[in-house]
Amino acid sequence: MEQAPPEFDLIAQLWAPLTRGAPGAYGLKDDVAYLPSSPLGHVVTCDQVIEGTHFLSSDPLNSVAKRLVRRNLSDLLAKGCKPIGAFLTLAWPKSRPYAQVADFAEGLGQDLSDLCGACPLLGGDTSSTTGPLVASLTLIGSSLLVSGAPILRSGARSGDLVFLTGIIGDSYLGLQVRLGQMYGQGLAGAVAFAMAPAPPPLAVAHVIATFAQASIDISDGLLADAGHVAEASHLAMHLHLEQVPLSAEATAFMTRSHNPVESLLALVTGGDDYQALMCVAPQKAAAFVSALAAIGVRVTQIGVCQEGQGIVLTHCGSSVDLPARTGWQFSGA
Repeated sequence: MEQAPPEFDLIAQLWAPLTRGAPGAYGLKDDVAYLPSSPLGHVVTCDQVIEGTHFLSSDPLNSVAKRLVRRNLSDLLAKGCKPIGAFLTLAWPKSRPYAQVADFAEGLGQDLSDLCGACPLLGGDTSSTTGPLVASLTLIGSSLLVSGAPILRSGARSGDLVFLTGIIGDSYLGLQVRLGQMYGQGLAGAVAFAMAPAPPPLAVAHVIATFAQASIDISDGLLADAGHVAEASHLAMHLHLEQVPLSAEATAFMTRSHNPVESLLALVTGGDDYQALMCVAPQKAAAFVSALAAIGVRVTQIGVCQEGQGIVLTHCGSSVDLPARTGWQFSGA
């Protein structure tokens, strides 16, 4: 079994450069980090990736780290917040070459820099394990609202229009190909996308903070996450499946399907899309769309909020039953 390098060597060589000189990180030479106090407070999110659950053992560690960053970043963006600091906890399998830690650090650093606005790594912990690789990232965020509060799930009102950034379904398609459960012809882009799904750019957080009544990131599946907003806001969300934005590859996949509605339901329940679903008052919708267009973000209206409860689905004017599985669910079994 390969000998693990000294912990402080790992810190100095791989993690300390990711602090980007943030004074509160102390060069990762102490046991704590310091965040300047803010009169408006901070917004915090934490998510993890587990080998065999969120990524395949054969995945490049560079993309695994990027997936970890993006899972967390999409949460902050959807809340109208920008990241200001990160903490990493890494359980490294003894069976994995320690040289691969550098690949992981490279991907982590690249995304913290390019996608998170040069967000510094402020601390964390690295240990070895006999189990699978597990990595957890905590992102500290700053709200872009004047109040300092995040945009919650519970702010939607009847009459609000439901919008979605980006596209849905490529992560699902790519994963099915990678698992050998779907023929991969014409889906090379989806396969690449599924390795580390890309969220919208950082600038989208300001637009969400300015216009959205309620917002959520789409990570568990569009129907599941939309259902969370409907439940928290005590209303019904009417979604039009034919309006769900798809990539060219997903559109071609749909044209080959013998049951388009069933295939579309698979796409909107697959998860790992990392896009934002937002509820916007009708009188603000035009300005909202224009603001996103100005920063190059694709946005699509896919429904409307009404009195009632739960998710109501239609496809080209016909009612569609809500599937039993609307997205990823935790199971302790």
